[in-house]
Amino acid sequence: MTALPDHPALVDRPSDPGDLRRVVQGLMLHRDLAPAYGVVGDAIRINEQHLRSTAEVLNRAFEISAAPIAVTRQPVDRVLCICRHFALVHTALLRAAGVPARVRCGFSNYFDPPKWFDHWIIERWNGQRWIRDDPQIDDLQRKTFQLDFDPYDQPPGKFLAGGEAWIAARAGEVDPDLFGIFDMWGLAFIAGNVIADFACLNKVELLPWDAWGMKSDPHDPVTGEAAAVVDEVAKLATSDDFEAIRGRYLTDERLRVPPDIGSFINGERVGVHLAL
Repeated sequence: MTALPDHPALVDRPSDPGDLRRVVQGLMLHRDLAPAYGVVGDAIRINEQHLRSTAEVLNRAFEISAAPIAVTRQPVDRVLCICRHFALVHTALLRAAGVPARVRCGFSNYFDPPKWFDHWIIERWNGQRWIRDDPQIDDLQRKTFQLDFDPYDQPPGKFLAGGEAWIAARAGEVDPDLFGIFDMWGLAFIAGNVIADFACLNKVELLPWDAWGMKSDPHDPVTGEAAAVVDEVAKLATSDDFEAIRGRYLTDERLRVPPDIGSFINGERVGVHLAL
C-alpha cells in the first residue's frame, strides 16, 4: 500500500518529517472539510476517496497537476480523500526517506469532545520512541478545532489506537457508544478498528470500508467468540511485540487480509481483488 510510483514529480522531494507532512497537506483535501477550503458542488470529486494505494493517490494527484510533489496545490486541485489517505501517504514518504513509520487506525477525541471519532494517524520513530503525528491537521484545522496541543507530537489520551480503545471499553473505563462515526457507534465499530489497525501493523493499510475475515459489517453485534479473539488481538497490538504480531497475523485467516476482499461502496458490498 505504501510503495511509491515511478514518476518524475517525485524526484525532488524533501526528507524531513515536517516538510513531508506539508507535502501531504498540499496534495490532498479531506472529503468532509472541503467546503471550508472553498471546494463545493461539482468540484467535489467524491470517488477519489476510494483510491486505495499510495501509487493510486499520487498518480491521481499528478494527473490533476503535473507540478513537482512539493508544490502546494490549490484546494480544488487536491485529491479528495479521508484521514486514512493523509496517514497512508505520509507514512509512504517517511518510509521512502528512511524514517520508520506506520499507519494507526483508531479514534481521536479532539474533533467533537467527548466523542471519539473514527480516525487514522501515523506513528514515526525518532530513534527513541514512537511519535503520534496527525498529518491531516493543517493550520486551518488546528484553529477550527481549537487544538491546545501539538497534533504532530501528541500527548497521551488524544488518540487511541483500535486495541487501546477496545481494552479501555472492555474494562469499563470509557463508554463504547462514544466511539464511531456517522450511524456506526459502539463496541462492534471498535472491534473493526482493532482488526484494521492490526493489519496496518503488518503493512496492509486498507480503506476503512474494506471488509475481510472478522472485519465485516460494523452494525453486527460482537459475539462472545469474536470478543475473545479481539481481546487477544488488542493485547498483542498494544504490546508492540512485532514478532508476535506478525506471527499471529500470518497464521490466523480471520485477521490476515486475503487477495479477495469486500468493500462497502454506497451501501453495497462489492468484491475487490488486491495485488498482495
